[in-house]
Amino acid sequence: DIASPREGEIRMLATAGAARGRGVGEALVRASVARSRDLGLAGMAFSTRPEMTTAHRLYERVGFRRTPERDWAPYPGMDLMVYTMAF
Repeated sequence: DIASPREGEIRMLATAGAARGRGVGEALVRASVARSRDLGLAGMAFSTRPEMTTAHRLYERVGFRRTPERDWAPYPGMDLMVYTMAF
């Protein structure tokens, strides 16, 4: 939805409640980063909801940074924040 042609993108990532706090989400994000690098992409970009603060901390720990100039809304009231990582 938000990635350029040279960026990988996480479209949707969720962890079951019972698996939260066990590193599953981080492993999935890191695998996505590794796959994008393996494909020779220049980086990654994805959207997230503002209230997903626990996920935001995970993304920042992995190395993603907020990119507010790319924030967007697919429809009114659905505001999305963008995180990116350059390789």
